[in-house]
Amino acid sequence: MSASRTPARRRRPAFAQLMLLLTRYRQLTWEMTRREISERYAGQMLGSVWAIGHPVLLMGLYVFIFAYVFPTRLGLTEDMPRSFVVYILAGLIPWITFADAMNKSTVVVIGNASLVKQVAFPLEVLPVKVVLAACVTQLVATPILLGYALFVDPSGLPWTVALLPVLFLLQLLAMIGVAYLLAAATVYLRDLREIVQVFTTAGLFLAPILYLPTWVEHAWPPLRWVLLLNPFSHLVWCYQDLLYFGRIEHPVSWIVLMTLSTALFYLGFRVFQRLRVLFGDFL
Repeated sequence: MSASRTPARRRRPAFAQLMLLLTRYRQLTWEMTRREISERYAGQMLGSVWAIGHPVLLMGLYVFIFAYVFPTRLGLTEDMPRSFVVYILAGLIPWITFADAMNKSTVVVIGNASLVKQVAFPLEVLPVKVVLAACVTQLVATPILLGYALFVDPSGLPWTVALLPVLFLLQLLAMIGVAYLLAAATVYLRDLREIVQVFTTAGLFLAPILYLPTWVEHAWPPLRWVLLLNPFSHLVWCYQDLLYFGRIEHPVSWIVLMTLSTALFYLGFRVFQRLRVLFGDFL
């Protein structure tokens, strides 16, 4: 009987399997996410308050730099739909969240060896709790960005803001998929952790976050292909469509993001399930 149920379970879609697992272990997932957040600020006087205070202070710093320093240095004169600060933060906030999840996911399995070796523990919860903890920054910073955008543009927020939950869901699927891939692969390839750290540092400059593509494409034409082939560029462009342009300026990026998010989620979940049986032998 159990043998007949196993193939049936494997034939379920990856999303359905994960939802069933998280529903069954929802209390465990929530508790581990809460602990992940509190442990980041353990020993500090304000403790978990920094989960909100850190994004607020970071946003204030970015607003100061990109509203008062950069425009003066760069001599921005071209017409822009909205503030240059909105352009920067629209892409920077999701990138910081994604990069944080990637870095933490490389150690989530090898850093919990005692849990991994427990036969009954649902290992699929580990990468998910890292992703959920990383999302706190974005959930705090995005309303601040919306408030700033409303403050500097009295005409109001664009209608495209209503699509933010859809875009965030696509980002969440991609983050979970990548977290599963990195969490599983790092068990067998420990150097991957260092590679991801270098990539997340350099990736800030390989996506159209801190600059308009037209500023540098003429100076370095290959950059156009770097941006187009970089999947994170499409995530950034989608957020800039909703928060900065106020229209679907990059329709191809939406198609790419929807396709990649689904594919990464499915691939990451399946790879993690396939490799998890040997985790205990390598830890």
